[in-house]
Amino acid sequence: MDIGDYTFGIISEGPTDQKVIKNILAGFTKNKNISLNALQPKEGEPGNWDRVFKYCASEEFKNAFAFNDFIIIQIDTDFMSGDSVGQSYQIAIKNLETNEIIEEFKNKFIKLIGSEFYHSFSENILFAIAVTEIECWLLSIYYTDNKASKEVNCIGTLNSKLNSKFGFTIDKNRKGQTDYAKISKPFLKKKELLKYAKQQKSFQLFIDELNTKVSLKP
Repeated sequence: MDIGDYTFGIISEGPTDQKVIKNILAGFTKNKNISLNALQPKEGEPGNWDRVFKYCASEEFKNAFAFNDFIIIQIDTDFMSGDSVGQSYQIAIKNLETNEIIEEFKNKFIKLIGSEFYHSFSENILFAIAVTEIECWLLSIYYTDNKASKEVNCIGTLNSKLNSKFGFTIDKNRKGQTDYAKISKPFLKKKELLKYAKQQKSFQLFIDELNTKVSLKP
């Protein structure tokens, strides 16, 4: 099977995240018609970080491998600094480096999925864990200085460029799927995608997973 013919299911915080991930996949596989199935949230359904955790702990997650070659788990880490995180979802990430934060999140997901099931399907599970938000991954498209590698206040920094370039901004409510598809469109060119990813550690780690699991899948 050609790399561009694989099917991907995605569990994400919201539909705007799915637009960004789809452009990343399309660029990586060089297939603009890549199949990305929205598992959570489905079209028209609400999304949130806690729904990502709940879906991964469900039987629906396990059943999704019957019709998807790969499952992508996407989540931003910024919610962990809020006050609304229940004890069962707490992840100790304070003062950790980016790669350590991602490992802690992976460990939480593996626990929710179930260790035995996870290890049976680990080569088909891809983690797109953004530190601290997926908007950070977009910065290198619009900045060539040290702001391209920022991991805090990424929406505010991104909006400074979007307003001058496109005449619109994005907000923390993650509305405007068309806007997210537009601003992440440069990811459709693989050479550019790989260059942009190098500016963000968590973005590069997702690309590393694609290189390891998707490119080399027999």
